[in-house]
Formats: sequence, C-alpha cells, structure tokens
Amino acid sequence: MKRRDFIKSLPLGVAAAAVPFSIGGLFSGKAFGRSPALDVLLNAQGNSNNVLVLINLQGGNDGLNTVIPFQDPQYDINRKDVGYYTPSEKALLTPFQLRGDLALNPPLGTDFYNMFKDGKLAVLQNVGYSNPNRSHFRATDIWNSASDSELVVFTGWMGRYLETQVPENYPIDIGSSPDPLAIAIDYSTSLVFQGSRSVMASAVIDPSKYNAAQNYADDTPPNTNAGNELQFVRGILTQSDKYGKRFKDVFALPGATQNTVTYPTTNPLAVQLQKVAWCIKAGLQTRVYFVSLGGFDTHVSQYTKDPTQGQGLLHTYLGEAISLFQKDIENMNVADNVIGMTYSEFGRRVNQNGSLGTDHGTSAPMFLFGKEINGEVYGHNPKLDAADLDVYGDLVEQFDFRQVYASILTQWFGIDDYLRKSILNKPEFTSVSDFQSPTDGFKFPVNGSGTMQNIIRNPVPMSVSQNGSLAFNLYQNQPNPFPGITTIKFALSEGGPVLLEVFDGRGSLVKTLVNGYRSRGENQVIFDGLALPSGTYYCRIAFNGKTQTRSMTLTK
Repeated sequence: MKRRDFIKSLPLGVAAAAVPFSIGGLFSGKAFGRSPALDVLLNAQGNSNNVLVLINLQGGNDGLNTVIPFQDPQYDINRKDVGYYTPSEKALLTPFQLRGDLALNPPLGTDFYNMFKDGKLAVLQNVGYSNPNRSHFRATDIWNSASDSELVVFTGWMGRYLETQVPENYPIDIGSSPDPLAIAIDYSTSLVFQGSRSVMASAVIDPSKYNAAQNYADDTPPNTNAGNELQFVRGILTQSDKYGKRFKDVFALPGATQNTVTYPTTNPLAVQLQKVAWCIKAGLQTRVYFVSLGGFDTHVSQYTKDPTQGQGLLHTYLGEAISLFQKDIENMNVADNVIGMTYSEFGRRVNQNGSLGTDHGTSAPMFLFGKEINGEVYGHNPKLDAADLDVYGDLVEQFDFRQVYASILTQWFGIDDYLRKSILNKPEFTSVSDFQSPTDGFKFPVNGSGTMQNIIRNPVPMSVSQNGSLAFNLYQNQPNPFPGITTIKFALSEGGPVLLEVFDGRGSLVKTLVNGYRSRGENQVIFDGLALPSGTYYCRIAFNGKTQTRSMTLTK
C-alpha cells in the first residue's frame, strides 16, 4: 500500500494523517499538525488570534419554531398543533420579540435573548441553497463541503482553507507549532475539516484527560520496503503524540479546567463548549473548534413549547450552552477574538405533519454570536404564502449559505478574493460585488430593509505580505473540484523564469503549463484535463529557487 493510500485509510472511516492515540483511555482520536506557514499567514492579517466555533445542529432544526413569525396568519394555519397558535401562547413570546412580528422560541432562554439585545447575536434568516436536498446525509455533506446540490465533493470548506496554508509535505512535516489547526470535541472529525491529503483537525472528547503514549525503544526497522513503511507509521505516531503531550502539559497547569460559570453536566452542548473555553483560555493557537447537538429530526411529537422534551429541550440546551459560553469567555477576558456560528442541514416543512411533528424542509435561520458580531436580524421574514413557496410547498432561500462562509473567510480570517472563490466552489456567490460595491464589503440587509450591514463588526483586512509587497504565491485552482477545465493563477514578486507543471497521484508528469519568463504580478493559465481520469492531481510551481504545490481534484 502506498503511503498516500495508508494516510487515507486510517481508522474512523475518513482520510487521516495520524495513528490513533488514547484520550483518557476511552477511545481513539486523531491529531494533525499546523505548520509555520499558517502562522505567517495569520500574523499578516492584522488580527492573528481570531477563533471560530462551529456548532452543528444535527437532524434539521425547525427554523419556523426557532425564530417565529408569529404575526403571520399563515403560521397559525400551518402550525396549529406544533406552533404558538392561541392568543395565550403568543403572549409568551412578547418577552422574546426581536421585532414586532418575530420572536425567539422562549426555551432558548432569557440570557440568549439578552445576547441579541446586547448586540452580540445575529439572526440570519432564510439561509439555504438552490435545488435543496432533503436527505440528512447528503444535505449535511453539502453544507460541510460547500458544494452545489448536484456536485459531490469529498473535501470540506474549512479543510480546503486550512490546507492551502500548509507546506507541500504536510502532514508528514507538522511544523513547529505545538497546537492543531482545528479541534473537534467529538470521537471523530467532520467532513468540514477534510482536506485532499488529510483531515485538518484533531478529534478529542476531553483534552484535559489525555494519556500520552508510553516511551518505547524498538529495534531499528530493516532497510526493506516493509521496514520503511514501519518507520513511516512510527513517525506518524510520534507526530500525533506531540499534540497529545501538548494537551497533557497545558491541562496539568493549576486552574486550567476552571470556569467562571457553571456548565450543567446534563446539557451535552454545554459540556462540549466548556472544553472549548478551556482550550481558548489556555492559549492554544487552534483557530477553529467544532461541537454538535443532535436530535433535531422532529418528525413525531416535536414539543416546541416544552423546555423539557423535544425541540423545546434542544432549544433549552442550545440557548443555555451558548449564553454560558459567551459569559465565560468574557469573564476570562478572551472573548474579543471569538465568534460562533450555528448551522443545520435543513429546516422543516412549513406545514406540520399528522404526527405532531414536521418533516424535512429547506431554508432555515442561522445564529452568529460574539462580541465582534453585529447583533441584528438580517433578511426578510420567511414567506409562507403558497405563491411564495417552492413546488414542494417549502421555503425558498434568500441567502446561499456560502455567502455566510464567504463573510467569515474574508472578514474574520482575512483571506483574499481569489482564494475565497476557489475554496467555496461558487464564484458567483463569493465575490464582493454579489453583495454590494467593493467599498461596502460583505453586507446583509438589516430587518428586511434596504439598509446593508456587515455581520462582522470590525472586518479583518485582506491578507498581504508583511512588507506590503506582492508575495510569490500559487493560488488554489478555480474551480476546485473541477469537471475538466480549471484556471490556475499565481503571483510573482518580480518577473522571471517560471516552471509550472501538473503531476498525477503517482507523481508522474502530466503536463508542463509554463516553462519560461512571466512578468511581475498575477498570472494565470488554463489547465485542460478533459482527457484525464478523475482523481487528485498536483500543480507545482518553481520560481527563483522557491516552490509551491497545490492539490487539485478532477471530478467527472
């Protein structure tokens, strides 16, 4: 087996770059590294400490009973048994009104609602995508991969972003940073972190209970093919253990697992966010965290209004966990560079079903929270009239979910326009001009009005080299994955001879795209792979003694 294949066939069913290691003696996890290249990028972006917390609501959260359009008569007609229908029930919504015709579901809690009043919670309405898929598995993959509904992509949007910042031989060379690129508080990592070569995250249930691997002194492997592969496996184990030892060292310090609030142990999301707070407080350089809350597939007995069961209980968990986490990191004085985002694979049908529940639907609201979030309602109310629904009687999206991702990549992580487009596989939804003029940036309509506003309060400037000059860079091809033809763009700090080549997965040269002089600035070429089989290819550029390589995925 080739090493590349070995990496992609390691445990937990996803491509990996590390041998399993023990966390608290309970299960196997995977650790992946971060290289100095990412640190250089982040340090050049004006704010090198920004953290994103992804909260996945698994099962398809019912958006109409999360952010409730309770003044719409169509809501009353369609939600007689699962909604807030009677006048006495509607009176319960008054303390949670976002504006006159919208309210948060009360089980989300007063503290969560107060985050909105304090300008720390944004409600983005009607988020979805064209030709929505109502399968849990496929819809989840679409959101995690940032793909069109008809295109299957095997990498995640965050994985693609992180992968563009690491060296060619990652993850064999994990660099000098002691911390992972991303951490999932889970038994395994999500597709959202999958790169073309490896997963770009560590999966741990409790980083404070890591048991470092015992030191071992094995015989030197023989100088054979099998011995070389054994040495390779040992090297990966040693690298993965580097992050485990980091956890061990960090959480051995006094007070490392102390919080300023009490997270209820009966709230599964709160337990996860408590550990994220530990990591942030400890000063880990990890920039992305992933947590999840399941159970939102409420076909039967949805119990929206009951904070002790059904969707009501899940909303209790959600509001309680987020508000406690926000209060905790603020008390720890680490909240200035932390934002969070919720997402679910789809919303639910407008009309209730015959089992006091709701079935798979389409668009739904997203929450973004943090001190650097412009807390507001963005977008118009869900349009519930039959004439405004799709052919299946479901909601029509106002915003493509990749617009939200684009705002985060641009305004929170500061990546440039070209890289953002290549990561999100949807150029027409990721250009500044698709929102407003370039001077306005990525803005969304406030309260369904014509007033436009950034969701990020203080956007990070787009990345530039530290001395302000144009940097040598091979951008990710666009689109990627590509069906046959793709554009490869590169930037040169000065004019000179350039060698640009494409190799297949075996390392064989497929085509030389450039072998000659190119001028300073941005250059681009077209790569035609129509005659090639589907698979992973590698584009390599050599210029002025420097090289860079990017992987490309050909999908037919």
